[in-house]
Amino acid sequence: MTTTPDIEMHQLPRDMRRGERTIHLRHLAANDGNALLDFGRRQPNEDLLFQERDITNVADIGDWIHETEAGRVRSVVAEENGDIIGYTTIERGRLRWTRHVAEIRVMVDVSARRLGLGHVLLGLAFESALSDDVAKIIAQMTPDQVGARMIFERLGFVEDAVLTRHVASSDGELHDLVVMRFDTNQRLVCEECGQPVLTLIPMQGKQLCWACYEILDHELGAG
Repeated sequence: MTTTPDIEMHQLPRDMRRGERTIHLRHLAANDGNALLDFGRRQPNEDLLFQERDITNVADIGDWIHETEAGRVRSVVAEENGDIIGYTTIERGRLRWTRHVAEIRVMVDVSARRLGLGHVLLGLAFESALSDDVAKIIAQMTPDQVGARMIFERLGFVEDAVLTRHVASSDGELHDLVVMRFDTNQRLVCEECGQPVLTLIPMQGKQLCWACYEILDHELGAG
């Protein structure tokens, strides 16, 4: 199995290679409105159902950018050749009794799936949410979004609830909504640096994050 390096928020902006493709990861910018609109309008209707914001609507995208600039939402985009091909957002509960909960959303363009980009974006969101010391991370999707559910399940998320007939599509049809959760007390921690991560790599009898693994690998190679 190939291990994907952990990328952290403080390392952005950063390029990642996927075969012949170079994908640029960075924070959402104020002038990303048109690129986000193009991204949203390229996506299948079924993938837009669970989105809190209508990413095919100019006003909704404007609100998203404004909330990101105000610090109420953290947003990261993946860009290729000037086009946005994916994003992740992290938003903590705004009510006093939900401040311990963070919701993350990840979406990847149909042209960029099966590249591991969703995993990388989710890792960024996960790391960012943990830096806020939240107790619970949630994600929402429809039951038909099998690929998205599989990504979250592989990372330890479990089904928390199914809200029946909770989402209305543009044609008025009602769909169930699946809420998945990750309790942060189950997170993996690097035995060298103590940082929480999604993936640990065994080396020299320890479970290491990617950064510590690379340092030790280099030291062993140099010796």
